[in-house]
Amino acid sequence: MSGQHRRPLHFYGHISTLEHPLAAPTTQQSRHFAHVINLPTGVFKRLLPFSAERNARLLLVNRRDYPGSEPYTSEERAHLARVAGGTPDSPQTKEDAKGVMRDRARELFNFLVDYVKQGDIPQTHGKEGGIIVVGWSFGSIWITSLLASVREFAEKDVQLSKYVRRVILFGNESIVNGVNVKGADSPQYPDASYLCYGYAPPPNAYQPLYDESLPDSERVSRFAVWVTGYYAHGDWSRDSDKALEFRNALSDPPPTATRMTPQDLAETTYGPPQAPDGSDPLIAQAGVRHGACLAMKDGAFYLQEPPVHGASDWANVEVVVLWGDRTIWEVPWGTMLLQRELEEAKKEGKRVREVKTVRIKGANHFAQWDMPEKMLKAFLTDDLEVS
Repeated sequence: MSGQHRRPLHFYGHISTLEHPLAAPTTQQSRHFAHVINLPTGVFKRLLPFSAERNARLLLVNRRDYPGSEPYTSEERAHLARVAGGTPDSPQTKEDAKGVMRDRARELFNFLVDYVKQGDIPQTHGKEGGIIVVGWSFGSIWITSLLASVREFAEKDVQLSKYVRRVILFGNESIVNGVNVKGADSPQYPDASYLCYGYAPPPNAYQPLYDESLPDSERVSRFAVWVTGYYAHGDWSRDSDKALEFRNALSDPPPTATRMTPQDLAETTYGPPQAPDGSDPLIAQAGVRHGACLAMKDGAFYLQEPPVHGASDWANVEVVVLWGDRTIWEVPWGTMLLQRELEEAKKEGKRVREVKTVRIKGANHFAQWDMPEKMLKAFLTDDLEVS
């Protein structure tokens, strides 16, 4: 088990969490929130010392297959592999892929129910109390899957819709970053020409994992520097993809990965789920190759009446897209296209969620490591910009 677990892990269903022992206020004014993250809990550990002064109870969550949480069974792994490798455009494969995402949503839903049952969690009262759920990077797929699926989950002994105050998609890349999605549909993005939101990448976009000019041995190391770099983008809301910097990070500040010690890297990475046959690539392949990410995006942001008695569509839960203005191009690109899509849908009279976008000035994809106090403020803020 990685060195990040200096404090005891707590279990809720299949999922383990790391919690700051001094930051557990229980008054109705308390703010509670959980993280669903791409890497082990250590990548968010720098937020922990600031939670008490913010009157927040901070939980760092390890998804299944990460240290402490329940690994996927051999049967579950075999099912993931079958779906990921299924025939493209097959109706059955597409349904199975959506089922993979709904299963992940159910795990997160059950985790939140167990957390409410076991903890002293106040219900949401306006802008106080309740739970804020954050999905970072690849973990954002769990958030869209949850929002798309809650209308199918009956709220029985716990009315979860009364406890979840806000869900946040933080650093949600357009492409499945850090996960090598196998295939050959696109020379730039093998089998990843559909983004996690279901959008196509812009012309001349770049991602080191799919750079055929690099030997395989260099792609991962180049990716670590690229994804943690700081980029000087222009006004992408005005100039679209022409304003985005795809390749060249700023020299100052240098990329986060270049400043991390070997111990830091050991605490913030965990290889097995990200191996070529690991659960992350299999889930990514199911989502990207077979359109399940697109289906979850549509289900998350386009509201429908719950088909299940006792379920809720969480229409009153606040949805926030959080983005750093010095991060990799994929984040502002996906944010811009989502904004445009939802604005057009509203004009057409479609029933969509209200989505707020919050900008973190000066932040890259690893802002939780480089500027943890500002990052925690961004999770809790009601403002549209965090300086």
